[in-house]
Amino acid sequence: MNGHVLIHTHGIGEIDYSSMGWKELATVERAAAEQDLRILPSVFLARDYLGGFRDVLQHYDDHRAEYPHILGFSVEGPLLGKVGGVPPRGIWSPDPEEWEFIADLGRLGLKYIVIGPDGGDLDDRLVGGVSFRDVMDLFCAADVRLALGHFRHDHPQLSADRTVAVIDYLQERCGPGANVVLTDHLYNDMPRNFQHAWRTGEERARRDGLLAEFLSVEWTDDILDDLLGPVPAAIVRAAKADRIMPFINFDGDHVDLEICRRTLDYLGPHRLIGITDDTERPFMAGEHLQLRAGNGLWYRSDGIVAAGTGYIAKQCENLRRIGYGHAIESLFRDNQLRATAPLTTGLRVRS
Repeated sequence: MNGHVLIHTHGIGEIDYSSMGWKELATVERAAAEQDLRILPSVFLARDYLGGFRDVLQHYDDHRAEYPHILGFSVEGPLLGKVGGVPPRGIWSPDPEEWEFIADLGRLGLKYIVIGPDGGDLDDRLVGGVSFRDVMDLFCAADVRLALGHFRHDHPQLSADRTVAVIDYLQERCGPGANVVLTDHLYNDMPRNFQHAWRTGEERARRDGLLAEFLSVEWTDDILDDLLGPVPAAIVRAAKADRIMPFINFDGDHVDLEICRRTLDYLGPHRLIGITDDTERPFMAGEHLQLRAGNGLWYRSDGIVAAGTGYIAKQCENLRRIGYGHAIESLFRDNQLRATAPLTTGLRVRS
């Protein structure tokens, strides 16, 4: 199969991945096959869905040959910042047994977990006395990657410092390699020093001037913190050093396409993973969603962006528009496969 590979996608057809049962896997498989896609469904993991999600993965693992278009699964949360497009049910604090339960899903097909890296220092204690360092060890040992995302917004430099510490630790324990650590959507749900998208008519009236000013500055390592902000600068810098692989959305609504182009110019398409962050139905993880005039985003009732409708055809069209049509296979197939392949180095013994 040579079709596109979608990771960080929240639903297909009438199926919401964050609430589906194992009997719906056949429907997901058929829909993916009809669209010539291989997919890695992303689930906002509510506490009351732990058992149901395990049932889905157990059935998937028992019958993998029946699901050639499903490459595994990922979860967002539950340890995430509370600012941004996360369903409230997807933010909670697991106890040690629940962390072990989630990590054990790695043997059933869980490929990565999105986690907020800036809620505390590595040795800070979480619920039940387990440390953040212990949690990372648990997932590394289970062959489940960490994807860093959904940051705090109240102390950008502290968030950046903690992000770098997490990257350093994961590279030491599970690396080295660019695909050892992933991110959630680059520029979204993180503190920034610049406007990354213009989504309403009023915002678009100001776009050209603000964007021209932003693009007039050449990207160099020493200017990234001031230009982008400490958190995106830390991620972009780590990606340039092949220590992390960021996700980025090319629908034009999550991130302006000219900013996507500049990011591609600086990092190269081999260092980025294209994502759709999409769903086809107005429902996700217990929340009803709605569209608004002027863009293709799904919004929660509080006005926060929850997901997109920028399906793969639109993403590819946009990449051609910004001169990166030649990179579609890398951004929507090859890099995804690298980032979800088994970790080969294993867990190093902590000294």
